Amino acid sequence: MSVVANLPYSNQLRTTVYFLKAFGLGVEQVRVLQYYLAGGLFPEYSDEIHLKATMEWLARAQDICDGKGVANVFFLKSGWGVAYPETSGYILATFLVYADYSGDKSFAARAAQIGDWEIDIQAPNGGTFSSEILRQTRVFNTGQVILGWCMLFERTEEAKYLRAAIRAGDYLLNEQEADGAWRKDTYCGARAYHARVDWALLRLAQISNVERYAAAAVKNLRWVLEQQLDNGWFDQCGFNQDLPIMHVIVYTLRGLLECALINNAVVNDLGIMPAVVKGADALCRKLQEHPVANISGMMPTAFDKNWQSQDNDSCLTGNAQLACFLYRLSHCTRDLKYRAVADSVLSATKRTQIIETSIRPIRGAIAGSYPFSHGYMPNGFPNWAAKFFADALLMKINYGQQLVIPA
Repeated sequence: MSVVANLPYSNQLRTTVYFLKAFGLGVEQVRVLQYYLAGGLFPEYSDEIHLKATMEWLARAQDICDGKGVANVFFLKSGWGVAYPETSGYILATFLVYADYSGDKSFAARAAQIGDWEIDIQAPNGGTFSSEILRQTRVFNTGQVILGWCMLFERTEEAKYLRAAIRAGDYLLNEQEADGAWRKDTYCGARAYHARVDWALLRLAQISNVERYAAAAVKNLRWVLEQQLDNGWFDQCGFNQDLPIMHVIVYTLRGLLECALINNAVVNDLGIMPAVVKGADALCRKLQEHPVANISGMMPTAFDKNWQSQDNDSCLTGNAQLACFLYRLSHCTRDLKYRAVADSVLSATKRTQIIETSIRPIRGAIAGSYPFSHGYMPNGFPNWAAKFFADALLMKINYGQQLVIPA
């Protein structure tokens, strides 16, 4: 039975209306729309072809914003969104790595444009705003932008990036509470996925030689590790009271892994790697047990604390993140089972990407969800899905060189 057979008719009708309003009615539009409505999968090409298409889409999303940040999403209903500071901050790292890989230096220039724009819009308190429209500073967003600035400083040695990162780091320290958690200036309180903020603080400590940033990271890492259950699950991981989706589950695990791989004596004593492996092994088991629509490598969107899922949809952002995380874990553990699972997840995600089409806003994009009309960000193509998909492709192509994308 098709994965879309149990979807409410209204979901498919909504997708149809939005799609035809966005792109008009023609032979190509009908062909592509039929794929999405049927839960179909597109042809899988080489990693290099998929990567090039993804990077072209990300470049287009930046061009929409006059070459500053990267538009957060393309929705069928409303079109292109606005430049998004958080994800632009880590997309610039992808641009820098892709410039090295491809020899296309225009992507290095794009990364610098993003970094400079992030400085221009940095809040007076050093934090990063949710957007240029929603001028509320956020702890998590700030951490992601710090990661980008750290990489730009290492590449260019331009002091402006370090200065901005230090201002942002000081903001994070000012917002941190006594138990190490962040509750103010957050989307929904203290969360395990703030491990990615710890990663940013440890990177900042590395390049600035300022120990207080590492100390703050360690305080929150202790809090995050306290949230883990014996089965590898993390409490306080989801958005609000919702079940955690793969997007934030892997945010947590990748953040912890990257912290563990930074050479810091205090961090080394926290015992992070066993916690990471426990979570990774649970995810790998569940992927084997419960692939969406029996598609190998297609992970359910969300899980409860017993690692059970009732979902018949898949968060493609989380899948791409999972592939990145498992490639990285495979390198540092020398366990090829993680690479095999990452390959399977990446292959499934490749088959959701349309390349052979003249409809430019969706060519090379990665949707929020499979199937397209249901689940995480339905009828939309978020830039962070494309970013992590590109990262996973780069990591697979350069697996032998153990490529690292530090954001």
